[in-house]
Amino acid sequence: MRAKLMFPLSVAFAAAFAAQIEGMVVTRWASDRSSACAASSPAGACSLNGTVSFLAGTLFAVETLAATLTALVLYRNGKRFSAAVTATGLVAALVVQHAWLITY
Repeated sequence: MRAKLMFPLSVAFAAAFAAQIEGMVVTRWASDRSSACAASSPAGACSLNGTVSFLAGTLFAVETLAATLTALVLYRNGKRFSAAVTATGLVAALVVQHAWLITY
């Protein structure tokens, strides 16, 4: 049983780590574009950006971990359509979140 789950777990954790880093970078980039972080702003105006970007990256990582692991286990158990629906839901959620961050 343990050997059967090693591949899905390692892939899911690698995807979650990549999502954590990517989510932090995108959130930091999006927050630095706001008017609160302009050069004429007070020094503390952007002080929460690091914390917020870490939390957003963690959200991306958790949902990526859950969806990737679920899709891989479903695929391994022969539920290919359900795995595709899970993967599509993950991609759709990440697209909506990134679009919101970029346009906000």
